[in-house]
Amino acid sequence: MAGRPLLKAEIAAQRSREYLMKQRDSFIQKHGEDLGAFYFLLMLLQTHGRKRLKSGDTTALRALAHDLHAIYVKHTQ
Repeated sequence: MAGRPLLKAEIAAQRSREYLMKQRDSFIQKHGEDLGAFYFLLMLLQTHGRKRLKSGDTTALRALAHDLHAIYVKHTQ
């Protein structure tokens, strides 16, 4: 049984997910599982941070910096 047609926003979200999964797979294929996943994560952080900076959302940038610092501390101590 077919569901309802997707809304424009749902189609855009689906395409975005598919694009990101292709990017992730490309990084992993090129650099191996661990390093490829790391590079993909860095790409996501850079993209997210750039969007927040452009929109002037300093709260999100601070939260991102806080989360990254917490990850660093967790894995270095």
